[in-house]
Amino acid sequence: MAIYTYVGTLFYDTEFGSRIPGWFKEENTTANRLGFIAEVKRIVRKDPRVQPGTERCSISAWDNTGITAEAAWQWIGDDHPYNLVFRASAEDGAVKLKQVLADVRPDASTL
Repeated sequence: MAIYTYVGTLFYDTEFGSRIPGWFKEENTTANRLGFIAEVKRIVRKDPRVQPGTERCSISAWDNTGITAEAAWQWIGDDHPYNLVFRASAEDGAVKLKQVLADVRPDASTL
C-alpha cells in the first residue's frame, strides 16, 4: 500500500508511495496537520477504484510517539464508505505501522 511506502523507494516505480513517513517526527501544528491530511487524501485519491471527491482524513492523536489517523472513501459503484484507521510512529529511527480495516459489511461467519 502506497501509504506505508516512502515515495521514490521502489527502484521499479519511483512515483509509487507517499510522504507520510516524513510527518512522524514533525511538531503537532495546524500547518503540519493540514499537510498530513492533504497527503493522505492525495494517496487515497490516486487509487483508480476510489470515487473522486469521497476521500476524507481526520487525525485523532498526534504526539511525540506518532500519529493516529482515519482515512475514509467510497469505491466506485459502492454507496458505503470504507475506513482505514492507522497508527504511524517512528521510534529510534524505525518506522512501525499498524493497520486496522473497518469492514462496513462484516461476514457473519467471521464474527
